[in-house]
Amino acid sequence: MAYLKNPRVQHFLKTVRSQCKKCNVRFTLSPGYEVNADGERCQGYFIEPWHSRGHYGELRVAVGGRRASDWLYTLAHEYAHFLQWMRDDPIFKEKDYVALETQTEAEALELCRTFKLPIPRRVLLREHRKYMKKLSRECAT
Repeated sequence: MAYLKNPRVQHFLKTVRSQCKKCNVRFTLSPGYEVNADGERCQGYFIEPWHSRGHYGELRVAVGGRRASDWLYTLAHEYAHFLQWMRDDPIFKEKDYVALETQTEAEALELCRTFKLPIPRRVLLREHRKYMKKLSRECAT
């Protein structure tokens, strides 16, 4: 996990961890290859807190058996959802799932650039295309 020693990655993780803590969101990098989200297996997820009921939120990303560049991109995507929720962005409540995820992907790419994460451009584009292709297949069925 040489990536974890990279100062840019450390800064990104510290930022995510700090903001999550302030908002009662548990941030976890899970050791498995996938995580459970409502009975489905996925690479990561964000669930908003339900303060009126005393429920914590959760931002969880699977890191086990995955390249650091891959899970970092997943983290950027889920963190983008967190930021949408935190700033009360209308896109977070968007009923059109494709519109929500398209906007989130654009924001994840921007986060990677802003934090100067050590993810090769070809990997960013590959992960982006792979996710958008998966999304279009899911929505077509």
